[in-house]
Amino acid sequence: MTTLAHNDIATPPEDALRHPLDGVFQLCERLTVWGQKHADSGLPLTELVCNEIQSLCATCLLLRIQITGSGYVSSESLQQTHVRCKTQLSETLDLLSFHNNAERGGQEGDLNVLYAHRYILNQDTHNGTHHLYGRKEGLVCLGLELKEHVAALVQDKPTESPTARITMQRFQHLEPRLRDSFSRVQEQPSPRYVHNYTSLAEAPYVLDPMAEVFSGSYGTVRKVNHKESGEPLAMKTFREVFHPKQMEKILREIGILEGCNHKNIVRFVQAFRTDDEDDQPVHFVMAPWAPYTLSRFLHSPDVKRKARCPWFRQNSFESNRCIYQIMYGLADAVDYLHKHCIKHKDLKPDNILLYQEKSQHPTALITDVGVSKIYKPGASTNFTDSTYIYLAPEQHAKKESTFKSDVWQLGCCFAEILAVANKGQSGHVELLDSFIRDDENCQCSIAFEQPSFISTLGAICKRGNSAQKKAYAVVVGMLDLNPQDRPSIDAVKAALMKLTGVKTEAANC
Repeated sequence: MTTLAHNDIATPPEDALRHPLDGVFQLCERLTVWGQKHADSGLPLTELVCNEIQSLCATCLLLRIQITGSGYVSSESLQQTHVRCKTQLSETLDLLSFHNNAERGGQEGDLNVLYAHRYILNQDTHNGTHHLYGRKEGLVCLGLELKEHVAALVQDKPTESPTARITMQRFQHLEPRLRDSFSRVQEQPSPRYVHNYTSLAEAPYVLDPMAEVFSGSYGTVRKVNHKESGEPLAMKTFREVFHPKQMEKILREIGILEGCNHKNIVRFVQAFRTDDEDDQPVHFVMAPWAPYTLSRFLHSPDVKRKARCPWFRQNSFESNRCIYQIMYGLADAVDYLHKHCIKHKDLKPDNILLYQEKSQHPTALITDVGVSKIYKPGASTNFTDSTYIYLAPEQHAKKESTFKSDVWQLGCCFAEILAVANKGQSGHVELLDSFIRDDENCQCSIAFEQPSFISTLGAICKRGNSAQKKAYAVVVGMLDLNPQDRPSIDAVKAALMKLTGVKTEAANC
């Protein structure tokens, strides 16, 4: 029998724990049978449920041993196991319920696993922020709708009592609207949820008419402010979404971004449509509003860059410290994606934002996961569904596209950053000229012009201090033509950690 300390007042007595624990063990036995039956399904969501069942059963067994076994167990240890058992039981049952109603295989099943990890199992504790604007306001609106329906059922004066026939007639009249409301209540917490407003004016955001509008093949990105909090946000609008394939692609982007929670990745806020827009757009709200891209930083004349980023001064200690922190933050974000089995596929300066670029500590943010996917070794892929000049050698050859391809693309971005950090605009122009030339043999992609690219970068960085040379060596490794010899993103992070000021940034990630 377990011996408890004298101060175990807050811990439930052994007898009080045994009876409910027997019921939990019976449930675990049933869940184990279910898990054994589905163990070889090959479906990602089903595999996740089976793993959680095993973890729950292991925790319950530990709790039983602590209660009924011999030897001393502290009240704190017993309480922790007890709480963990209750939490896992609740999460496992919620996950099983989600599993029964969700797609379990393919890319959609993979996205559901990502969603379940964050929103059901609460396993994503990385330093980030979760915006609840859209769903909170949607639930408030639905609550007000239900209130109106209830009021319509009991519209009589307090002194009057409606007959059963009148009550039934009212209910039958309201039933379709009640069903619709309850259906939307169920949809609210579901993955890849797209809310529907009657008009853009009903949405909880107001367009900022003075802000710059950014256009691309997908549509536009505009600045909006949240009506209640005033927070500036980015609203990406996909126009003319008429075909299911278009919607499928947008939902994949929503699924990947809503599953991410990292300080160096833009945050998903809400997706919605409206009834009053003829071209059937989908609006995709993200945080924060950060209109200054890394591409602008790299291509700006030195005077304009200095005005926009007062912290930057080529070859200065403090400026390089900030540059290395930006590089580490981006590497940490890519590491986060890879640990969640997400391959970005299109890392480039246009898809990296500099947030609060005027401050002494700007934050680099990875954005645009439109071509990103859940990576599975050996699965089919579109090798060239990325930006041509940043494609990795193996993508050009259509041999493979792995996490190492993301490392290559990030290495290209780092090379451009180091060129500007060392020589400003002239350094960036030199580096661009190394792979974008007028001669007929130039293929205008870094992978095809890698020797010239590396050589030019080396010449730009050769006068640097030891930290600059170490940074150059990291980039050279990331741009190895052989993906097998290219470092993993973990190894890149470890190398960057040795640069000045990076440990401070790493502590905040």
